Amino acid sequence: MLNKSAAKGASVAMLMASVIVFSAFRSDRAGQQNTYLHKISSPAGQTVLEYNADKTISKIVQWHKSGGETYSDVQLPVYENGRLVKSLFADDEKATTGDIYRSYEYAGGKIAKVSFYRDNAVYTYDSLAYNDAGKLAASYHFGRQPASGAWENTGYQQYTWDGEGNVSQLDNYGKQPGYSKFVNTSSVTYTYDNKLNPQQQQPELRSLLDAGAANLSTHNILTETISSINSSGTITNTYTYAYNGGKYPVRGTYTSGMDAAVVKLEWIKLQ
Repeated sequence: MLNKSAAKGASVAMLMASVIVFSAFRSDRAGQQNTYLHKISSPAGQTVLEYNADKTISKIVQWHKSGGETYSDVQLPVYENGRLVKSLFADDEKATTGDIYRSYEYAGGKIAKVSFYRDNAVYTYDSLAYNDAGKLAASYHFGRQPASGAWENTGYQQYTWDGEGNVSQLDNYGKQPGYSKFVNTSSVTYTYDNKLNPQQQQPELRSLLDAGAANLSTHNILTETISSINSSGTITNTYTYAYNGGKYPVRGTYTSGMDAAVVKLEWIKLQ
């Protein structure tokens, strides 16, 4: 059984699957707008998406494999006036309700705050800031101080955008022993192909899943290069995609050093 604190963070393999899937959509203006992602299968497990009649997401079920065991967790998005306002959490794939997991607050038509819950109480939240172009500029993470219970900024992520609407760099800032200010603990730089990534089809995915910069960019990630304050070298991961006759990705391959993993995708038609 997966507890709510563990649910917030995806494993490396499931995160890889999200990057491949949600950066690998290809725009098709020839009439395939009714094609929606249904299933993601990877060595780490499986993710299934279900939809409401209005094509918003009704349920996300994830089966995880760890230590020879398989467990599941479920997100149930809740909408008000067509806008995502919260998601519920359950560990039964047949669940129709659950405990509150995340809630979303808006300002100027954009999500300004995402609160995360444990035992029906907020235990951490992210405050989002946008640049003049309306792109996400920073995500500030807050948690409670153990002694006083006061909210404290524990770190933040800063986004740099290129001229084509892609996140070109993601910088992570945190507090390190011996430093009174935030320091850059790691950075990720990205390269992209020229195929369109129509996130507008399911914009709430970027708020429901922790897939990082891939959800936000106009095009599809080809490489990500990671540098860390604790290492003098860098790590480069690569992504390749295979498309079906309808030009939708059916397979994504992730390569990191000598390791590689394949993610398979299945699609459905919604009327």
